[in-house]
Amino acid sequence: MESKICLSIGNVEFEEVLQQLRKVDLAEIRMDLLGFTDEQFKTIFQSHRNLIATFRSPEGDFLTMSMMLAKAIDYGCAFVDIDIANPDSFRNALVLTAKRRGVNVILSYHNFTETPSADQLNRIIEGLFSNGAQIAKIACMANSSADCSRMLGLYENNKNIVAFCMGEIGRITRLAAPLLGAPFTYASIKGKETAPGQMAFEEVEKFFNNI
Repeated sequence: MESKICLSIGNVEFEEVLQQLRKVDLAEIRMDLLGFTDEQFKTIFQSHRNLIATFRSPEGDFLTMSMMLAKAIDYGCAFVDIDIANPDSFRNALVLTAKRRGVNVILSYHNFTETPSADQLNRIIEGLFSNGAQIAKIACMANSSADCSRMLGLYENNKNIVAFCMGEIGRITRLAAPLLGAPFTYASIKGKETAPGQMAFEEVEKFFNNI
């Protein structure tokens, strides 16, 4: 992968998405945070060869989630990010469709309250891979520095994972992740964060350029 920074894009206008994509090697398209037409999404995914399609469905609208990610696969996304919390039927169908089309599968686990124990985290990783992940993503809220240490310890015995903590306390884990083996870390357009504790792309880029 050319870049260790994935620009997560949400809550912006269509033209700004296209403008941002010209600047980066890798980006996540938060389809749930972008109220675009099918034609606009098609233009986005066909304009860049290295895009992650993501759709979070907090209201439990799994049908819309499934339809939107299926469209992204059809439009040519490079990766599809599917939350492990989605019902098996929707998740398994998307995984199968993605792999048939040569699209890389990211299965993700999110915990916006706490960071589970090391044993639980390792079991979660096993579950992500056993359900078809090619990359396993784990993002948990940090309530202490010990949470951050536990999360970063996952890299010792796991490969092809993107594991980090959310929230202000967890910001350091977003920078450390690629140094420990993550294929990339997430950053945002300044002022347009898509997750708690997410740092601006320029800030993360400056960090990596200075090490």
